[in-house]
Amino acid sequence: MKRILFLIIVSCLFLSYVFLASVAADVSVGVKQGDWIEYSVAFTGSPPVEHDVLWARMEVVNVTGRRVNALFISQLSNGSILNVVEDLDFEAGRLIDLFIIPSGLNVGDRFFDQVVGDVMIDAVEVRTYAGASRTVVSAAAVDTQWFWDKSTGVAVEARTSNSVYTLDTKVVSTGLWSPQILGMYPTILNTLLIIVAVGTVIVAVVLVFRRKRG
Repeated sequence: MKRILFLIIVSCLFLSYVFLASVAADVSVGVKQGDWIEYSVAFTGSPPVEHDVLWARMEVVNVTGRRVNALFISQLSNGSILNVVEDLDFEAGRLIDLFIIPSGLNVGDRFFDQVVGDVMIDAVEVRTYAGASRTVVSAAAVDTQWFWDKSTGVAVEARTSNSVYTLDTKVVSTGLWSPQILGMYPTILNTLLIIVAVGTVIVAVVLVFRRKRG
């Protein structure tokens, strides 16, 4: 009886280890060195010290495995500039105010943050940010409704609201994607224009050839 109980306990521990290993393997970093994003920020009331921000920028300095070194630059309401370098660790759940989360998440997926705990994605939708339609995931955490770009995991919008203050943050420009023209990214549009131009030349050559033969 004791041997059976021992085997059951060992089996459970092994399965738990396999499950945790698979969860860790699913943590995907969607940013790379050189990526950047800028935000406009507006607030009412009295936000905490150094949260009275009017503008912010995040730059990815380095990516090593599941660790991201990022520079956060913020302009405070008194005009001063705040520069902070943060070391994010996706595997340990050190996500620094949730500005970057694992990429590729879907409804029902969870990620862990050391401060907030488990956060579950509750919606996936298409919204327009920085001139382009992006698939975003969203979740609520600590008085804040968050929206992250799905493919990169970078925050594109956040609204914090409580009895003391409100804080609205939204991306205004980024190097993560290009603004769309006529609903298409410039590379796709340029490709289509080249195809149309080549097609036009071919048609013109064929018409000239036919006229000469006629």
